[in-house]
Amino acid sequence: MATESVGELLGRCVRALGARRVFGAPGGGVAAVPGLPHVHVEEPAVASLLADADGRLGPGPGLALLPGRRLRITSDPGAEAMPVRVQHPAALAELVADWAMGEVFAAVELELALDLDEPVSGLGPLTYGRPAPSTLSRDLQGSRIVVLAGPGVVRHGTVGALGVLADRAGAGVVNTWGAKGVFRWDDPRHHGTAGLQARDFELAGLTEADLVIATGVDELEAQPRFWAALAPLLDVHPLDLDALTWTWEGTRAIPEPPELYHRLRDALAPAYASDDVPLAPPRVAAELSALRPPGGLVAADPGRAGFWVARTLPTTEVGSVVVPATRAPGIGLAAAVVAALDGRRAIAVVDDPGHPVIGHLVELALHWAVDVVVEVWSPTPSPLPGPVPVVTDADGHRAMLAEALSQPGLQLLEVPVALDHLDAVVDVAGAVVAWGGLDGTDR
Repeated sequence: MATESVGELLGRCVRALGARRVFGAPGGGVAAVPGLPHVHVEEPAVASLLADADGRLGPGPGLALLPGRRLRITSDPGAEAMPVRVQHPAALAELVADWAMGEVFAAVELELALDLDEPVSGLGPLTYGRPAPSTLSRDLQGSRIVVLAGPGVVRHGTVGALGVLADRAGAGVVNTWGAKGVFRWDDPRHHGTAGLQARDFELAGLTEADLVIATGVDELEAQPRFWAALAPLLDVHPLDLDALTWTWEGTRAIPEPPELYHRLRDALAPAYASDDVPLAPPRVAAELSALRPPGGLVAADPGRAGFWVARTLPTTEVGSVVVPATRAPGIGLAAAVVAALDGRRAIAVVDDPGHPVIGHLVELALHWAVDVVVEVWSPTPSPLPGPVPVVTDADGHRAMLAEALSQPGLQLLEVPVALDHLDAVVDVAGAVVAWGGLDGTDR
């Protein structure tokens, strides 16, 4: 292997993970990561947030250069990562590879206590193997199987294999909200989105299953206390889905959707058609879905706005909706900005426009001239730079969103939304438990 610098080794290692850029300012002690474009962001907290968003969108991690010669490698918004001091090039390669060992999302920070210009040879990116995949016995072909799919299926690009498993096993697929879009909302294999409320998994049919196959699950979206003891469980890595039923023949009929699907549909049907102002969140979410262009993104912060997006936005495309499982103010707008840097049309849903990080991100979006629509779901006037168009009636949202999406650059839109009208969904599926509850006290 040819001689290269330690910095070039670092660049090769993070590119092997799928990293595409690095955010930050050069004043932190490291000027750049060789081989990657550098996106200048002066404020370290904002650089970290953008890297978190980049990694959350995936499939590789986001990177941020931070003060103290720290490199954040992340896909976990808001995660606190204790810096790990790196003093030898071999340890550098190992620690970079360790990021991929996270169950679904992970964040590490490396304190680069070595000379990045020093020559090194004989080292390169590392990968870790996995045990041989399991194969299900043919005796299980007549069993009632439910598949619980999480965002790892999306990150590993195994949605096709998930569909094959569902067809061969005759299994409905319940997805957590980080895997919205693995099937269209009206696909017979789609048996609902779970993890947002206390009774989701019970009502999604897990209690009636002979076997639950969990794959790519993030425990922050699917808290084990609500589902892990409901039925016999098999945890399968998303990359092993192909092997699971390879000896099975033919396909089986998918059962009818579970109680969760029907009860939420019936409870929310009036809200989807409501003309009330403030607007019903399901109606607004449905219009976001209808007007989102192919390949586009809808992203929201965890909380009330994020709950309604995750609960009620009808998905037609995998990777089209992001609501992170951890609270990080501004992460929805950060994800939209990062998506726009990649040329995707992006819509950010914001319900706390006065948070300082929102102002920082708006300034960057204007500076970078990215195409982002920001919808402020708030009953009070927005503090964002104006004038901000305001939706005043139910029919106005669709028309104003369509107009905003047709314009280049940053577009702001104020939408009065009844975020607290939760009774209908709470009556169906219990208290909101995602993110520790909407007041953040349940976890």
